[in-house]
Amino acid sequence: MITLNDIIQVIENTFADCKICFDHNDVPADLCLPKSWERFGLNLESSPVYPQSWNSFSNEFPSVISLFNGSLLGTVLMLGASVKLVYVFHDANGLYYYVGGMPVEAYTADNVNFNGLPARLQEFYRDVHDGYTFFPARSMGPQSLGDQSRVSDLVDEDDDSFAKQWITVFSNGAGDYVAVDAAKRGDTEGLIWWHEHPMVPELDVDVFEVMNAWMAIFLEDTKPRDEIIAKLH
Repeated sequence: MITLNDIIQVIENTFADCKICFDHNDVPADLCLPKSWERFGLNLESSPVYPQSWNSFSNEFPSVISLFNGSLLGTVLMLGASVKLVYVFHDANGLYYYVGGMPVEAYTADNVNFNGLPARLQEFYRDVHDGYTFFPARSMGPQSLGDQSRVSDLVDEDDDSFAKQWITVFSNGAGDYVAVDAAKRGDTEGLIWWHEHPMVPELDVDVFEVMNAWMAIFLEDTKPRDEIIAKLH
């Protein structure tokens, strides 16, 4: 049996080095949040609250949206070195979290990696999150701009020039990456770089399709919200 107070306590213990806001009343008055973040919380008596900007990506991330609607327990705000939104779920091992960064702003105009992303992926970073990944591994979701790298940095070859235009956008946590080619602009022109076969990437993949599929597999043991709420009562 788990209660709402138990959930709050576990979250506070997990993020002990940060201030956690469980509702808007906890937010410092001088902190300006994105409009889509103004509603958040762990109210288990109503539908889970998450940024509605996700809904414009229902075609790209159908499994993620389905997970929100069926299993998300709520969202809380984490104030640390940066401001992040924490998504709270429960699986067989207990609570687990995904963390999303603040949507990116004008500073990205000078970000080489951001400028190399396909337009639709840029929209995700501007409208939804600068990264949305499993905590604390920072994997199994779109990487933050700060975590992105060039595949050439990962290749242990004397000549890595072939991979210098490949920007990682998703890590599976096991050394493999979904990447995009900065020389191209299509969401269906991505690649999968396998660390065990560094010279033979899987080309011409739809980056959203792969990310959504990998996340669905990774999160398939998440418990339905109704099951958790029933136990709370």
